[in-house]
Amino acid sequence: MSNPKHNYFNLACILISGGFILAILWLYKGEFVKPGDNNAAVEVIKNKKDLQFVDVLPEEINLPAPFTSQAPEKNWDQPWQDACEEAAVLMFDAYYKEYNLSPLFVRDEIIKMVEWEEVKDWGLSIEMEKVKELMEYYSSNLKTKIVENPTVEQIKKILAGGDIVLVVADGKVLPNPHFRDGGPEYHALIIRGYTDKTFITNDPGTQFGENFEYKYDDLLNAIHDWNGGDVKNGRRVVLVAE
Repeated sequence: MSNPKHNYFNLACILISGGFILAILWLYKGEFVKPGDNNAAVEVIKNKKDLQFVDVLPEEINLPAPFTSQAPEKNWDQPWQDACEEAAVLMFDAYYKEYNLSPLFVRDEIIKMVEWEEVKDWGLSIEMEKVKELMEYYSSNLKTKIVENPTVEQIKKILAGGDIVLVVADGKVLPNPHFRDGGPEYHALIIRGYTDKTFITNDPGTQFGENFEYKYDDLLNAIHDWNGGDVKNGRRVVLVAE
Protein backbone atom coordinates (compact mmCIF):
# COMPACT_ATOMS: atom_id res chain seq x y z
CA MET A 1 0.00 0.00 0.00
CA SER A 2 1.45 3.38 -1.03
CA ASN A 3 2.22 6.07 1.46
CA PRO A 4 -0.09 9.14 0.91
CA LYS A 5 2.66 11.49 2.08
CA HIS A 6 5.03 10.00 -0.50
CA ASN A 7 2.45 10.50 -3.25
CA TYR A 8 1.89 14.12 -2.25
CA PHE A 9 5.64 14.67 -2.30
CA ASN A 10 5.97 13.22 -5.82
CA LEU A 11 3.07 15.34 -7.07
CA ALA A 12 4.63 18.46 -5.60
CA CYS A 13 7.94 17.66 -7.29
CA ILE A 14 6.21 17.19 -10.65
CA LEU A 15 4.37 20.51 -10.33
CA ILE A 16 7.51 22.36 -9.30
CA SER A 17 9.51 20.83 -12.17
CA GLY A 18 6.78 21.66 -14.68
CA GLY A 19 6.62 25.23 -13.44
CA PHE A 20 10.38 25.54 -13.70
CA ILE A 21 10.34 24.29 -17.30
CA LEU A 22 7.53 26.70 -18.24
CA ALA A 23 9.45 29.56 -16.65
CA ILE A 24 12.57 28.67 -18.67
CA LEU A 25 10.53 28.53 -21.89
CA TRP A 26 8.94 31.89 -21.14
CA LEU A 27 12.32 33.49 -20.50
CA TYR A 28 13.73 31.94 -23.71
CA LYS A 29 10.84 33.34 -25.72
CA GLY A 30 11.13 36.71 -24.03
CA GLU A 31 14.79 36.97 -24.95
CA PHE A 32 14.41 36.28 -28.67
CA VAL A 33 10.84 37.33 -29.48
CA LYS A 34 10.04 40.61 -27.84
CA PRO A 35 6.56 42.13 -27.98
CA GLY A 36 5.83 43.39 -31.48
CA ASP A 37 8.62 41.38 -33.18
CA ASN A 38 6.16 39.21 -35.11
CA ASN A 39 4.42 42.28 -36.53
CA ALA A 40 7.76 43.89 -37.38
CA ALA A 41 8.87 40.80 -39.29
CA VAL A 42 5.67 40.82 -41.33
CA GLU A 43 6.15 44.52 -42.07
CA VAL A 44 9.67 43.91 -43.40
CA ILE A 45 8.37 41.26 -45.77
CA LYS A 46 5.67 43.62 -47.00
CA ASN A 47 8.25 46.34 -47.60
CA LYS A 48 10.44 43.98 -49.63
CA LYS A 49 7.47 43.13 -51.81
CA ASP A 50 6.63 46.80 -52.24
CA LEU A 51 10.17 47.55 -53.42
CA GLN A 52 9.53 45.43 -56.50
CA PHE A 53 6.98 47.99 -57.64
CA VAL A 54 8.54 51.27 -56.47
CA ASP A 55 11.51 52.75 -58.33
CA VAL A 56 13.88 54.53 -55.96
CA LEU A 57 16.06 56.69 -58.18
CA PRO A 58 19.61 57.51 -57.10
CA GLU A 59 20.34 61.22 -56.77
CA GLU A 60 23.05 60.98 -59.43
CA ILE A 61 24.24 58.35 -61.87
CA ASN A 62 26.89 58.20 -64.60
CA LEU A 63 27.11 54.98 -66.59
CA PRO A 64 30.50 53.95 -68.06
CA ALA A 65 29.63 54.51 -71.71
CA PRO A 66 32.73 54.78 -73.94
CA PHE A 67 33.12 58.08 -75.78
CA THR A 68 34.18 58.98 -79.27
CA SER A 69 33.96 62.10 -81.35
CA GLN A 70 32.29 61.66 -84.72
CA ALA A 71 35.60 62.91 -86.15
CA PRO A 72 38.03 60.58 -84.37
CA GLU A 73 41.06 61.97 -86.22
CA LYS A 74 39.84 65.59 -85.93
CA ASN A 75 39.05 65.72 -89.63
CA TRP A 76 35.67 67.42 -89.99
CA ASP A 77 35.28 66.93 -93.74
CA GLN A 78 32.62 64.50 -95.00
CA PRO A 79 31.60 61.92 -93.97
CA TRP A 80 32.73 62.97 -90.47
CA GLN A 81 30.81 66.21 -90.47
CA ASP A 82 27.53 64.27 -90.56
CA ALA A 83 28.64 61.11 -88.76
CA CYS A 84 27.00 61.83 -85.40
CA GLU A 85 24.37 59.09 -85.85
CA GLU A 86 27.05 56.52 -86.63
CA ALA A 87 29.19 57.65 -83.69
CA ALA A 88 26.17 57.41 -81.37
CA VAL A 89 25.40 53.90 -82.63
CA LEU A 90 29.03 52.92 -82.05
CA MET A 91 29.03 54.26 -78.47
CA PHE A 92 25.74 52.47 -77.81
CA ASP A 93 27.16 49.19 -79.08
CA ALA A 94 30.44 49.62 -77.18
CA TYR A 95 28.59 50.18 -73.91
CA TYR A 96 26.54 46.99 -74.12
CA LYS A 97 29.37 44.85 -75.49
CA GLU A 98 31.92 46.39 -73.12
CA TYR A 99 34.74 47.39 -75.43
CA ASN A 100 36.85 50.53 -75.76
CA LEU A 101 36.92 52.95 -78.69
CA SER A 102 40.26 53.86 -80.25
CA PRO A 103 40.42 56.55 -82.98
CA LEU A 104 41.52 54.10 -85.70
CA PHE A 105 38.82 51.59 -84.80
CA VAL A 106 36.16 54.29 -84.75
CA ARG A 107 37.30 55.61 -88.13
CA ASP A 108 37.07 52.19 -89.74
CA GLU A 109 33.71 51.32 -88.17
CA ILE A 110 32.08 54.62 -89.11
CA ILE A 111 33.28 54.15 -92.70
CA LYS A 112 31.69 50.67 -92.75
CA MET A 113 28.38 52.09 -91.54
CA VAL A 114 28.44 54.96 -94.01
CA GLU A 115 29.15 52.58 -96.90
CA TRP A 116 26.26 50.35 -95.81
CA GLU A 117 23.96 53.40 -95.73
CA GLU A 118 25.15 54.56 -99.15
CA VAL A 119 24.06 51.24 -100.65
CA LYS A 120 20.61 51.99 -99.23
CA ASP A 121 20.76 55.55 -100.59
CA TRP A 122 19.83 57.03 -97.23
CA GLY A 123 21.63 60.34 -97.52
CA LEU A 124 23.75 62.14 -94.92
CA SER A 125 21.12 62.50 -92.16
CA ILE A 126 18.73 59.76 -91.09
CA GLU A 127 15.56 59.69 -89.00
CA MET A 128 15.25 57.58 -85.86
CA GLU A 129 13.60 54.64 -87.63
CA LYS A 130 16.71 54.33 -89.80
CA VAL A 131 19.00 54.84 -86.80
CA LYS A 132 17.21 51.87 -85.25
CA GLU A 133 17.70 49.85 -88.44
CA LEU A 134 21.38 50.81 -88.52
CA MET A 135 21.72 49.79 -84.88
CA GLU A 136 20.19 46.38 -85.52
CA TYR A 137 22.40 45.87 -88.57
CA TYR A 138 25.56 46.83 -86.71
CA SER A 139 24.59 45.21 -83.37
CA SER A 140 22.84 42.13 -84.69
CA ASN A 141 22.02 40.70 -81.25
CA LEU A 142 21.00 43.99 -79.63
CA LYS A 143 17.28 44.77 -79.79
CA THR A 144 16.12 48.35 -79.43
CA LYS A 145 12.87 50.29 -79.26
CA ILE A 146 11.83 53.86 -79.95
CA VAL A 147 10.27 55.81 -77.08
CA GLU A 148 8.10 58.79 -78.04
CA ASN A 149 7.73 61.98 -75.99
CA PRO A 150 10.08 60.94 -73.18
CA THR A 151 9.95 62.82 -69.89
CA VAL A 152 12.83 63.63 -67.56
CA GLU A 153 11.52 61.04 -65.11
CA GLN A 154 11.29 58.34 -67.78
CA ILE A 155 14.85 58.95 -68.96
CA LYS A 156 16.16 58.93 -65.38
CA LYS A 157 14.41 55.61 -64.70
CA ILE A 158 15.96 54.10 -67.85
CA LEU A 159 19.40 55.26 -66.74
CA ALA A 160 18.87 54.04 -63.18
CA GLY A 161 18.09 50.64 -64.67
CA GLY A 162 21.55 50.54 -66.25
CA ASP A 163 20.54 51.47 -69.81
CA ILE A 164 21.82 54.40 -71.84
CA VAL A 165 19.69 56.51 -74.18
CA LEU A 166 20.35 57.51 -77.80
CA VAL A 167 18.93 60.93 -78.62
CA VAL A 168 18.34 62.73 -81.92
CA ALA A 169 18.05 66.49 -81.67
CA ASP A 170 17.90 69.91 -83.26
CA GLY A 171 21.55 70.87 -82.90
CA LYS A 172 20.78 74.55 -83.37
CA VAL A 173 18.83 74.48 -80.10
CA LEU A 174 21.42 72.62 -78.04
CA PRO A 175 23.42 75.12 -75.94
CA ASN A 176 26.91 73.74 -76.51
CA PRO A 177 29.66 76.39 -76.58
CA HIS A 178 31.98 74.03 -78.46
CA PHE A 179 29.72 73.83 -81.53
CA ARG A 180 30.72 75.76 -84.64
CA ASP A 181 28.37 77.91 -86.70
CA GLY A 182 25.62 77.70 -84.10
CA GLY A 183 25.58 73.92 -84.02
CA PRO A 184 24.54 71.22 -86.50
CA GLU A 185 21.14 71.25 -88.11
CA TYR A 186 20.56 67.70 -86.87
CA HIS A 187 22.46 65.85 -84.20
CA ALA A 188 22.68 62.55 -82.31
CA LEU A 189 24.20 61.87 -78.91
CA ILE A 190 24.10 59.52 -75.93
CA ILE A 191 22.64 60.22 -72.49
CA ARG A 192 24.73 58.27 -69.99
CA GLY A 193 23.66 59.74 -66.64
CA TYR A 194 22.20 62.61 -64.69
CA THR A 195 22.76 64.95 -61.75
CA ASP A 196 20.13 66.85 -59.79
CA LYS A 197 19.88 69.44 -62.59
CA THR A 198 21.48 68.03 -65.73
CA PHE A 199 21.73 65.08 -68.06
CA ILE A 200 25.27 63.76 -68.54
CA THR A 201 25.94 63.00 -72.20
CA ASN A 202 28.50 61.67 -74.61
CA ASP A 203 28.16 64.29 -77.34
CA PRO A 204 30.16 63.25 -80.43
CA GLY A 205 29.81 66.71 -81.96
CA THR A 206 33.05 67.93 -80.37
CA GLN A 207 36.23 66.45 -78.94
CA PHE A 208 35.09 67.83 -75.56
CA GLY A 209 31.85 65.86 -75.59
CA GLU A 210 32.63 63.19 -73.00
CA ASN A 211 30.49 63.71 -69.87
CA PHE A 212 29.12 66.95 -71.33
CA GLU A 213 26.15 68.18 -69.28
CA TYR A 214 22.93 69.73 -70.56
CA LYS A 215 20.20 71.05 -68.29
CA TYR A 216 17.13 68.82 -68.31
CA ASP A 217 14.90 71.24 -70.21
CA ASP A 218 17.62 72.31 -72.65
CA LEU A 219 18.15 68.75 -73.84
CA LEU A 220 14.51 67.73 -73.70
CA ASN A 221 13.40 70.75 -75.73
CA ALA A 222 16.00 69.99 -78.40
CA ILE A 223 14.88 66.40 -78.99
CA HIS A 224 13.45 66.21 -82.53
CA ASP A 225 13.65 63.65 -85.33
CA TRP A 226 15.03 64.42 -88.80
CA ASN A 227 11.58 64.78 -90.33
CA GLY A 228 12.87 65.18 -93.89
CA GLY A 229 14.96 68.18 -92.85
CA ASP A 230 12.19 69.98 -90.93
CA VAL A 231 13.91 69.10 -87.68
CA LYS A 232 12.24 71.67 -85.42
CA ASN A 233 8.89 69.99 -86.13
CA GLY A 234 10.21 66.44 -85.92
CA ARG A 235 8.92 63.86 -83.45
CA ARG A 236 10.34 63.82 -79.95
CA VAL A 237 11.89 60.34 -79.85
CA VAL A 238 14.77 58.47 -78.22
CA LEU A 239 16.17 54.98 -78.72
CA VAL A 240 16.72 52.51 -75.86
CA ALA A 241 17.61 48.85 -75.48
CA GLU A 242 14.70 46.44 -75.06
